[in-house]
Order: sequence, then C-alpha cells, then structure tokens
Amino acid sequence: MSREVRRVPLDFEWPLNQVWGGYHMPDDVRLPDCPDCDYDGSHSTGYTPEANEVARTFYALGPSVEDRAAEWCDKITQAETDMLVEKGRLRELAAREPTEDNPRRWEWRSVPRTAEEVNAANRPGARALDSNLYHDGINSFLLIDFRLKTLGIERSCRTCGGEGTVGTPEERAAYMAWEGPEPPEGEGWQLWETVSEGSPVTPVFADAEGLIGHLVRTEGYREEAARSLVTRGFTFGTMIVSDGVLLDSAKDADRI
Repeated sequence: MSREVRRVPLDFEWPLNQVWGGYHMPDDVRLPDCPDCDYDGSHSTGYTPEANEVARTFYALGPSVEDRAAEWCDKITQAETDMLVEKGRLRELAAREPTEDNPRRWEWRSVPRTAEEVNAANRPGARALDSNLYHDGINSFLLIDFRLKTLGIERSCRTCGGEGTVGTPEERAAYMAWEGPEPPEGEGWQLWETVSEGSPVTPVFADAEGLIGHLVRTEGYREEAARSLVTRGFTFGTMIVSDGVLLDSAKDADRI
C-alpha cells in the first residue's frame, strides 16, 4: 500500500513527508546485532558464512569485473524461474470481465516464463518501467532461499538463529511487544504515504471534498481518481502499464 486517507485532528501539525514519531522504535528497545554474522562491519545478516556468500553475490556489491562476474540476479536457472511463477512473482496484467462483486477490468495472472526471459530483463540497462520481470526484494529473498536449499547450504547463523540480533528472552519479549502510539484521531482528512513507516503528504482538510480538491489542484490527480482514492480510503502503489499507458494506481485508481 502506498497511500492512505487518515482522519486526524483539524489542528494536527506533524511535518509533511516526515515519518510519524510514534513509528520510531526507541534505542533501548532495539536488539543488538549478532556479532557472529556481521561480515562487513555494517550489519548482521543472519546467514552462515557460506549462505552469506550466496546472498551477497545476488547483486554485484562493487564495480569490479570480479564483482559483476559473481552476480547472479541475471543468471537464475529454469528451476528458480519456475519457483517464482509458482509463488505468483512473475505476473502480467490481463483483461477480465467485471462482475458484481469485483468491478475491476484487469487482474494479475501468473504466466510461464523462461529463465532467459527473466535474466534478460535483469541485465544492466534492461530495467524498463513496463517490465514485470525484474527482481524486487521479495524475489531476491525467495531466490536466495531456494538456491541455498538446492545447494544444501545451512542458512541461519547458529548464534542468532537467523534473526541477525541477539538478546535475552526478556529483551526479545519487550521488542516483540513494543507498539508506538498511532497518530491522534480527529475530524480532519489527510493523505498519508505508507511506503515508509508512514508520513503525512497533504495538509489537513475539514472534509473529504477539501482533500479531493487539493489532490486535483496541487497533486496532479484527475477528479475521478482523487474521488475514488478518498472514497476507498487507500490505494496500492503499483506502477502498471495498460494498453501501452503507464498508470499510477493512486492517480489512476478509477482506470484500473
């Protein structure tokens, strides 16, 4: 999800585009990094040394020829490709007949792909906005996990069990139980982004029409899309291509 309408007090004054303070976990609640799987001095990975080597080479971490040669995000196998299809990660937008309970004219469908198709889309310079084949964080996680299992490599650091952090049972319980305060509720209407933890992106308005008007006048929304977003209350922030036209599911909600 990338946009969400929230009801906040009319005098709510949290800075725009700044993550709400209640979403920041205090330092004394955070768990310390595991010292046995911090391989580069920046953060603990939760991997064994062998698993970390597979994971770190998914994308090239440096500019050298050796780094690029070791990269395998564009060298996955057909078995790995088939796994992504099975998991619903390689999809295309297809037309569908609207129904009474689902008025959408489009839906995502998994389709068989060849490894060469997917690898070609992930080579340098090939990442086009209309490609549904290049890898995001979920794909990379699934591919790394699948390759580790295929190679019989133990995945999780034995010190932290793959968590990447260490702590006593009491410290872990406090960490898991922590919940920061949500923004206050009120009569106002405001749009938030939820790509990060969450931050306001518009001023607060006294009614829905005020927010709709702002989105049209200032944010570049068409009126139908703005009204659809405010009425629905949220949108999924996926850029898609429909009939050769790049659509933003927030600003073009009524077209999807």
